Amino acid sequence: MGMDMGEMTWNRKLLDYPITWQTAHERKGFDFTQITPEQGKLIQSRFHNWYTADWDFALTTVYFFCAAIGVAALFRWGSWALHRRSAVPRSRASAFDRLVAILSYTTSRVWRFKVFGNYYTPPLAAIIAIGAMFIWVMALMLGPKPFYYPNPVMGHSPPIATRTGWMSIGIMPFMIAFASKTNYVALLTRTSHERLQVFHRWSALLMYMTSLVHTFPFIVRDINEGMMEMNWATDRFYWTGVAALVPQTWLLAMSWGFIRNRYYEFFKKMHFIAASIFMAALFCHVNFFLTSWHYFWATLALYGTVWVYRVVRATLTPGTAIVSVLEDRTLHIRIAVPNSFRWAAGQHVFVRFLFGPLHWASSHPFTIANVPAVGEPNGAGLQQIELVLRARYGITKALEKAAAKGKTCISVFVDGPYGHVGLASDLRRFDRVLFLAGGSGASFTIPLLIDLERNRSSRPADATTRFVVAVREGGAFTWLERQMKPLNDLETIGVAQSTHVTRQKVEEIDPEKGDSKSDDNFGSLQNGRPNIYELVRELCEEPGRVAVVACGPDEFAHDVRSAVAAEQLSLALGRGVASEVFLHVENYSW
Repeated sequence: MGMDMGEMTWNRKLLDYPITWQTAHERKGFDFTQITPEQGKLIQSRFHNWYTADWDFALTTVYFFCAAIGVAALFRWGSWALHRRSAVPRSRASAFDRLVAILSYTTSRVWRFKVFGNYYTPPLAAIIAIGAMFIWVMALMLGPKPFYYPNPVMGHSPPIATRTGWMSIGIMPFMIAFASKTNYVALLTRTSHERLQVFHRWSALLMYMTSLVHTFPFIVRDINEGMMEMNWATDRFYWTGVAALVPQTWLLAMSWGFIRNRYYEFFKKMHFIAASIFMAALFCHVNFFLTSWHYFWATLALYGTVWVYRVVRATLTPGTAIVSVLEDRTLHIRIAVPNSFRWAAGQHVFVRFLFGPLHWASSHPFTIANVPAVGEPNGAGLQQIELVLRARYGITKALEKAAAKGKTCISVFVDGPYGHVGLASDLRRFDRVLFLAGGSGASFTIPLLIDLERNRSSRPADATTRFVVAVREGGAFTWLERQMKPLNDLETIGVAQSTHVTRQKVEEIDPEKGDSKSDDNFGSLQNGRPNIYELVRELCEEPGRVAVVACGPDEFAHDVRSAVAAEQLSLALGRGVASEVFLHVENYSW
């Protein structure tokens, strides 16, 4: 069957010529006499016509994602506007408050599966959204029949392969958009870029799934017809498709959390290299058929504009990082930045450390641990941002080793700030605020606490605040005291503080080492971990609006989310006392 292998000519062309913007949506020169009238009607109908498959499947996928983002934006901005207008506290929750509570419950509730090595699920709202994405993809992929043409004359491409190929192309711009740090979707939905990473990963998985379903029908058909070797040698669509599928497989396989977090520098560099190869191969594979290249231009616009913006902004913010090694493998980093650099409490930056063969090419996210100075800028035209982090592995371990060898001054570029710019101001409307921090997570909660007390006049008259931090050893008091100093300079009212030491008895802390501080700095000192469920329950026992802000390790964040979700569900069911229970959890890693 077919051509002799010795007679085959390898098709090395990457693209067909002449290159055009797109190809026509018209069927020309087709002989309808070789198929039945029913078959002719089928291949010209919607969702079965190869020449309009881009409109039927790729564009329909775009409509779905746009509608989902629109609904999320409407809810996020609508909820914010209604809460801002309704400033008068209510003694009882209204129907609107209960609706917000059930929606808030879905953003708080997570599950932990110990059988998978303490795997933590995304929030319930993300699971619902991902489930909707999966159902949509499956319905669009498996809904239209048939999967294969009953008559080979009807078309070269199996229908299920055609539709899934176009669905992959339709997913692509959104998959890339979810990944960027300066993020259009984040702007539209009033959220921070890191909270969209879960959608980047799952949309990438869905795109991979549709890519596989696009690939295998061709393989199955060609093997059955004895045409596989000939098509591989003569049809460039086969080898360009494989050239795209191999790096796509690598991207999925190497993006698991334990690999990404443990080998971040290696992961990030290889991720960009593999993604570049994948996009180039896919660009050649689709060969400007119909409107396929339009989706690449859209992707380039979505990612390219924000990438250029980030590069320019980071280049304009050079600095020198001064690294200090504290107890308990804690690093304190000070970076001088121009006075034009503006940030709000609770935001973070990406820092590119210009040392070592691996680290200069990667930027790393760190929370800004201090608040902007009050008053006129200093005459030098510079101000400082401070970072507090624990040395674990990757860049933090490298910084610790460099500082131990005497290299404490490192040139950097600072990209940012990023994060929820309105969080600090949003907290001012609540009657009671509870800050919970685990270890260096206090570098996130302390600036928010200081900002809240600086703007005491913008809060309800009887507003109260509670700050709870858990540290391993008394050595952490050194950097905690430094970060808390601006708070001690303020006249605080209604602020309760407590510090929990988990791996050392409070009674054993040695005053000679300077790690035993007065209650004025840290409130009550207690042994063991804080009872998070009890703290949250007490917060919600009285009428009013309450907020919980937390940052810490995964287990710590899980307990906070579970405790708050229980109170939100109670409010939604009409059993709660508080009129609103708000939660913001900042994760250690994404």
